[in-house]
Amino acid sequence: MPARGEVPDGAPIWFDLATTDLDRSVAYYTELFGWEHQSFGPEFGNYGSFLKDGQTIAGVGPVMENQPPAWGVYLRTSDADATAEKVKAAGGTVVFGPDNIPGQGRFFSAVDPAGAAVSFWQPDGHDGFALWGEHGAPVWFETWSSDYDKAVAFYKEAAGWPVSTMSDTPEFRYTTYGEGRDSVAGIYDATKELAANGGTSGWAVYLGADDVDALVAKARDLGGQAPGEPRDTPYGRMIGVADPNGTWFQLSSI
Repeated sequence: MPARGEVPDGAPIWFDLATTDLDRSVAYYTELFGWEHQSFGPEFGNYGSFLKDGQTIAGVGPVMENQPPAWGVYLRTSDADATAEKVKAAGGTVVFGPDNIPGQGRFFSAVDPAGAAVSFWQPDGHDGFALWGEHGAPVWFETWSSDYDKAVAFYKEAAGWPVSTMSDTPEFRYTTYGEGRDSVAGIYDATKELAANGGTSGWAVYLGADDVDALVAKARDLGGQAPGEPRDTPYGRMIGVADPNGTWFQLSSI
């Protein structure tokens, strides 16, 4: 798979893991996907990157104060300050920033009106993850929302999504950034699922697998949990996995 091209505003550009056990997380993901780990050292809070074949895939670091352990998603912006104002105007909350990371970019963290944490990244040296749509690389991002209508309006107004309704039935409501094969992220009406499980709105990261069944077996052997078995869907074979620290991600066929 060739390196990813230029990322349009509003599309996912980066994702990172905030973990309660950095050493354990690094050991787990490097073994599971064959990733490499590069730490930026104590001066950067022991934040670092996962790499695949020398290409940057994702970030990883210890949880910050009051930050829950999770995979976090960053959407691209050409102007972090202007986007932060749009976030507020669209009913979201800015919880940190905008702030600079010298030589890398400018970012801020927010919460959308449905309660999902999301960040925005203005690149200035760091252009995000380099690979897409292959084993051990991201293949999809979506927010599971407890307030679908507010979420769709928010990402359209604040992030500039060119929204496309994929389905709008009582059983399945889903909107994408872009249409068809050009889509790069989605919004899922997960009201029923979240209510049944006591969950809250959030972003899900889908990582590619050449063989989902083999990789989920490996994920379990390494100390992860994956209730049930992989399921076939119109969009590929998938299963949710919790790493040994309880942080969820999705495995998906390519």
